Amino acid sequence: MAATAAQAEIQITAKPSPFAGCDVSAQPGINYPDAEVEPWIDADPNNSSHLIAGWQQDRFDNGGSKSLMSGFSTTGGASWSRVVVPGITKCAGGVGTFAFDRASDPWVTIAPNGDAYFQSLSFNNDEPCGAGGDNAVLVSKSTNGGASWSAPKVQIYDTDGQLFNDKNSMRADPTDNTSQRAFAVWDRLEDFTLPSSCTSSSKAKAARGSHDGVAEARDRLRKAKSRIGGPINPGTVFTGPTLFTRTTDGGANWETPRVIFDPGGNAQTINNLIEVLPNGTVIDFFTNLSTWGLGGVKLGLVRSTDHGATFGPVINAFKMVETNTGTLTPDAQSPVRDANILFDVATDRGNGNLYVVWQDGRSRNVDKVAFSMSTNGGISWSTPVIIDKTPYSPNKLRNQAFIPSVEVGANHEVFVTYFDFRHDINDGKEATDFWSISCDIANGANCRSAGGWGDEHRLTSASFDMLEAPVARGHFLGDYMGLVNAGGAVKSVFGKSVGPDENDMFATTIP
Repeated sequence: MAATAAQAEIQITAKPSPFAGCDVSAQPGINYPDAEVEPWIDADPNNSSHLIAGWQQDRFDNGGSKSLMSGFSTTGGASWSRVVVPGITKCAGGVGTFAFDRASDPWVTIAPNGDAYFQSLSFNNDEPCGAGGDNAVLVSKSTNGGASWSAPKVQIYDTDGQLFNDKNSMRADPTDNTSQRAFAVWDRLEDFTLPSSCTSSSKAKAARGSHDGVAEARDRLRKAKSRIGGPINPGTVFTGPTLFTRTTDGGANWETPRVIFDPGGNAQTINNLIEVLPNGTVIDFFTNLSTWGLGGVKLGLVRSTDHGATFGPVINAFKMVETNTGTLTPDAQSPVRDANILFDVATDRGNGNLYVVWQDGRSRNVDKVAFSMSTNGGISWSTPVIIDKTPYSPNKLRNQAFIPSVEVGANHEVFVTYFDFRHDINDGKEATDFWSISCDIANGANCRSAGGWGDEHRLTSASFDMLEAPVARGHFLGDYMGLVNAGGAVKSVFGKSVGPDENDMFATTIP
C-alpha cells in the first residue's frame, strides 16, 4: 500500500541559538552553532496535551554540544516554548565543578504526578596527554511542566582520566502512584590504555578531541571482527559494565550507583534503557558487546522484581546483526551517524508486551529495521523480522532504513518510525525522509511477520539533504529520535537538516 501524504510538521527550535554568545573557539574540534540533534520526548501521564522534549544544542564534530535544551508544549505539540537547562555546562551557566565544556545524551521522563526529570551527560574535553576529562551524569527536576529546571544534582562524577560514563537514560516509575521512584542507568567505560591524569610534561602534547562513546564502541567492535583468527588476547584493556541508581524520594536523593551487569573484560554494554512492566517489574535493556576475539552484538536485559533493589541474571534475547559500515548515503556513499548497534524498546501499559526495534544487517548486509517482541516479560522473544516498508531499489544503498523508534498507541497498536532514502535521485543531493508504520495487533495483525506491518505515513513534508547535516563521525541527526504515547495519540519529535551544517527539531502526531 502506498504511503499517505506528508503530515504537518511543527518546528520546535528557533534561531539564533541561545548559546550563540558562548565562545568555544579554544576547544578542539568544529562547533556547529545551529546544529540541534538527538531529541527525546515524554508525555505527562495525566495531561496528554503536556509534552517535554530535550535535545543537544550546537553540536561539535568530535563529541558533545555546547549544552542541552528542553522544550515544552501545553497544546499537544502544536506549539512549543524552549528552555535552557541551567548549570550543566559553562555555556549554560555552570560554575565550579559544574563548569563543564560540553554536554550530550539528553533524556526526559515525567512521573505520574507531572514532575519531570532531565538527565544529561556533562564532561570536559580530554586532557592533552589523552586522559579523559572530568565527566558526570547529572539530573535536573521541574515541578512546573518544564517551564523551568532546578540546579543539577549528581548521579555520578568521575575525575579519573580512564573513566567515562556514557549513554545514560532514565525512567520515572509509572506504577508508583506516589511519584517518588525513578530509575537511571548508563555504561561506565574504564580504558586502561589511557593515563589516569596528565603530568606537567605530558600536558605539553597536542590537544585531542572529546569522548564519543557510541563511535568508540563501534570502532572496538569492528577492530575485534578484523582480529578473528588473529592475535591472542593480550589481557584486559577495557571494561564497560552497566551502572544503576534510583531515587525513592522524588529526586531529593539518589542512591550510590552500583553495577547491575558486568559483561567482563574487553566487553561492554551500551544504550541502557529502562522499562517498567504494569506489574512493577523493572527491566534494564542494553546492547551487550563482546568486543574481543569473536566479537558479537546481542540484545541483553536484566530484571528486578523489587523496584530496582536487586537484579537477576542476564538474559541475552537475540543476536543483533550489525553491518560493517553502518548507513551510507546512496550516491556519495558518505557515512551517516546512525543507530547501528543501538535499539529502542516500548512497553504496552495494558498487557505488558515488550517490543524492540533496531538497525539490522541480516538482509544482504544492508541496514534495515528489525523487530522482536516478548509476551512474558522479556524471558523469551520472537524471531527477529525485517519490518520497514522502504521499497526495493537497484541502488543497494537506497534500500537502507535507519534510526528506528517504537511506541505503543491506543488499543495496543504498535508504531515504528525510521528514516530512508527512497526519494533520492542522483542529483548531487541525498534526499532523506522520515516515516511511520504500524501493526494493529488488537485487530489481529501479526507483528511477528513483515506482512503484519503497514499504514505507512510520510512524516517529513519534503525531503531534506542528508549531506547538509553536520558531521560527527558521519552526518548526524542523532543516535535516537523521540516517540511517545500521549493519551493514545503517538507523538514524534525528530531532527532534519535545514541548511549546511544546520539541523532543526520538528514534532508531529502520527495519524
